[in-house]
Amino acid sequence: MDRRCKLGLVLGIAAWSLMVAGCSAIEDTSSIDRSEPQKAQKELVRDYIFKDSDTTLLTEANVSNLDGRLLELARNEIFARHGLIFKRKDLQSFFEAKSWYKPDPNYGGSLTVQEKKNIALIQKVEQLSAHNRLEQIWEEDYHVLEYPSDMDHYKRKDALVDLDGDGTAEQIQMSVHEINEDDIKWQLTVNQQHISGSMRYPTEYFQIVDADINDSYFEIAIENYGEDAARWTEYYYYNGHSIVPMGEIDGLTGNREAMDGKGGVNASIQAYTLQSWYYLEEFHLDKDHLWQRTPKAFYAMEPPTPWIAKVRVPLYKSPGSKDIVKWVEPGEKVFFLGGDPEKTGKLRTEEGSTGWIWVQEGLLSGTSQDINDCFDGRLLYG
Repeated sequence: MDRRCKLGLVLGIAAWSLMVAGCSAIEDTSSIDRSEPQKAQKELVRDYIFKDSDTTLLTEANVSNLDGRLLELARNEIFARHGLIFKRKDLQSFFEAKSWYKPDPNYGGSLTVQEKKNIALIQKVEQLSAHNRLEQIWEEDYHVLEYPSDMDHYKRKDALVDLDGDGTAEQIQMSVHEINEDDIKWQLTVNQQHISGSMRYPTEYFQIVDADINDSYFEIAIENYGEDAARWTEYYYYNGHSIVPMGEIDGLTGNREAMDGKGGVNASIQAYTLQSWYYLEEFHLDKDHLWQRTPKAFYAMEPPTPWIAKVRVPLYKSPGSKDIVKWVEPGEKVFFLGGDPEKTGKLRTEEGSTGWIWVQEGLLSGTSQDINDCFDGRLLYG
């Protein structure tokens, strides 16, 4: 078996830059990517990120654990109170859904002393958050994602944030309460409510995200690290009385890169059958505010992986078909384009022909051999 691609996953170091609007919010260029809210949805929309950011100084406990999207909205909320009309359609639509927003075409950007200080604090955390974005760490597989090393130092184990949209900030605390040989137990506390979990390599902090900016809830994302490439994120929301588990999603998804703000998340998930590769799976919030998987028939391998045939392999017209469209000869190069991560895959030859293969009980379709004996160059990492 060709082991040339058997690699351990390493943390990327490169920092990402963030364009911060400063006191000119209309120059912001990043996007929330959301559609115009319907009238029936307006009743579900929370009033504010921070209810009193025009008159009360924010603290690090208020902002340090917010994800980039919430920080951006909190900063622009200060301008929106004055009636700023945003050039960005997504920001304008977001604030038009607020009952308090009154557009003022004559607003020139003036701020109170408290507002200027709050803007400066939010911008400071936005800049730190920009350096802690997920990045590709392996050119052979674009969906192998990690955070840069040691860029999360600004995160806190405690926070004061309104989680359920009732206008009152919750006291949130993350703590380690038991250390075992194989894992470390943590406890999440919201006001007087507790919930516990475990992780192999604890971060000891949580991320506050807004999975759907059209509802009243913020969510708590706890990203976990396991052995080798194992990564997953546990989600919770606070309904005003208790902490409610929302489900667990593979990958590191508690960030605006993975979360679209409209109730959807793209998770980087590992498959093993045809090779060790990562694909993006979609999850959406259901009516009970729980994550549900949205499976697809085909997942792309990005970029396609070059394989070299070791035996004669047939390419079929479709998964499960008996119609052969092309024979791949020993020594011929093909490209793995993706497929169903359970057993099927799509290949493209160098001249552009495409066809399907699949694995059943370890044997490659159209052969009597294990797939490990049929191709060189497959990605084989932990």
